[in-house]
Amino acid sequence: MVEVVPAAPPCEVFLDLAWPGSMARRVVVSVSRDTSLGRQFVLLCSGQRGACYANTRMLEVEFEGQPGEYMLGGDYQNNDGEGGDALLPDLTQGEYWTSDKAGAVRPWGYDTALGAQFRITTRDFHPGTGWSGVFGEVVRGLEVVKEASQHRPITEVTVVRCGVMLSR
Repeated sequence: MVEVVPAAPPCEVFLDLAWPGSMARRVVVSVSRDTSLGRQFVLLCSGQRGACYANTRMLEVEFEGQPGEYMLGGDYQNNDGEGGDALLPDLTQGEYWTSDKAGAVRPWGYDTALGAQFRITTRDFHPGTGWSGVFGEVVRGLEVVKEASQHRPITEVTVVRCGVMLSR
């Protein structure tokens, strides 16, 4: 795997989100490639292995209006929450962190089934609490994520384009 996406300092990927009545707007995520989930997220944003987050929809919003609210997406197979198999084995490899801040990006699960689905936190947790397993964070466009999470039905919010940001 290191030959495809080598372990390295964080890189940035983008998700362009759109929903009815809105133009596509960019969300930039800094991803740790020193984790299996981070490398997989980069692969699914680039489409390098064929599977890609482009043209997938957000699936649900959990803990709506509460601390730790998040938006779920990433089912590149079925686009209904029943797919999104992991591309890489052993998604627990690497040092993940805990975050109590909006913008944290983390997995839906660590198993092979649904292992590509991801969550983006849209509201801060209470300080000192938070989600574990974080492999990335929104560095630009958090307002887009928050606005998208308010749209109903959430399944109308789609990732219309995605990719890896090039270094300057």
